[in-house]
Amino acid sequence: MISIQNNLAYNHLRWKLLSGNVTGIWENNNFFVGSSSYPIMKYHYITANFINFEKHISGNMPKISYHLSGYGVNFNEALVSFIGESAERYTYSLLSTIIKEKIIFKSYKQLREEYKSDLVCELDYINSYYSSEEPENYITETDYIQWVEMNSLVYPGKKVWMPLQLVIMYMEEIFPDEKRYTTSAVSTGTACHETFDKSMENALIEYLQIDSFNLWWYGGFKGKEIEINIFQNVSYWFKKQVAVKNFLSKFNVRFSDISFDKAIYVVLCEIEVKDNKNNLPKYTVGVQGGYSLEKSIYRAFMECLTVLEYNMNVSWTDKEKFLSVTKQTLIIDNLDDNVIYYSKFGKPVLKNNLNQFEANTLKVDNLKLLLNELPKLSKYGAFLDITPPEFRNMNCDISRVIIPELLSIHLPSYPPYHHARYEELGGVVNNLPHPIA
Repeated sequence: MISIQNNLAYNHLRWKLLSGNVTGIWENNNFFVGSSSYPIMKYHYITANFINFEKHISGNMPKISYHLSGYGVNFNEALVSFIGESAERYTYSLLSTIIKEKIIFKSYKQLREEYKSDLVCELDYINSYYSSEEPENYITETDYIQWVEMNSLVYPGKKVWMPLQLVIMYMEEIFPDEKRYTTSAVSTGTACHETFDKSMENALIEYLQIDSFNLWWYGGFKGKEIEINIFQNVSYWFKKQVAVKNFLSKFNVRFSDISFDKAIYVVLCEIEVKDNKNNLPKYTVGVQGGYSLEKSIYRAFMECLTVLEYNMNVSWTDKEKFLSVTKQTLIIDNLDDNVIYYSKFGKPVLKNNLNQFEANTLKVDNLKLLLNELPKLSKYGAFLDITPPEFRNMNCDISRVIIPELLSIHLPSYPPYHHARYEELGGVVNNLPHPIA
């Protein structure tokens, strides 16, 4: 039997197959391979821009910022995550064409009548951004909208009809004949991995971790501080680099368990400058989930560190954007300005939700058990295999997961105020743009 190992040589091959000035997926076949800025420890990250493939969807489609990067203490770790991130974002951007055969245009009432054996996402989850007092954006049971057929995560073999605006990016050309009931879907719940099961597992975990983050930030739920020896752990991760001492002299690192009602660990990492007068990024966050607390802590830190590295350099890599973000920037409709805002001005005072529930959910350690726990949170959770032919033979399987009962990431200043999840748990307590990239 042939065994393919995910080593540096194999990942270089995948990188080469996706590269090229004519058929490659990255703009001008250019990459930025970085290490780190003082006082950050030495580690690897890779970034790139995509080619302008959006023109195949729409000639009027605006340029999209993809936040495309891979990172790790060793180069192979950075490279494999870069390839996976590239495959995920590329696929998500083309999703409307990949799933077009699964899309229909009907009303909620028609779907319920014609597909009695299928599940149809409830209107309560569709009407998360607008109230019935805003009829131009509020969906009734007789309004025609586009739906996509997905597979149930909760009831094997069943189909779930999901509103298309919850699944793909909003573009007027794709939704010309229906009300706009969301701001725009984002890629939360899209993942790439070596097998489809692993891909779906990662997509599901991402959805769970973002829901927890939203409960912490917007919902005012208080996490439990994780007590670990920061110096010892960072020294271990970075092979006892001398820079660890310098880094921790400049920044405070804090970890919190924000798992709440999840059957996995969800870890929040916050990196905050010690001296506000110091000309360094003031506040950066990262969040990661998983079966292992130790691995979730490490991955949350690495995500946070990579965003911190962006914050260290954005003042000269994108000077105009950096200067455009001021204390008066209160309405943020992208996933760059929010990161810069908190980097410049620090963490705000967050209010706590007085109605926070106590959750003692038992943790699981595999996908089967995680799916067994999902009915406690969802009825309409669904998935699709969305792997395009470009990646089909490269051990890059891509999946899309939607759990309408949970809170996805959204444009920072536009949380879904009317989402049933918020209404059940006390509403939006902190009406402040979130800091997630």
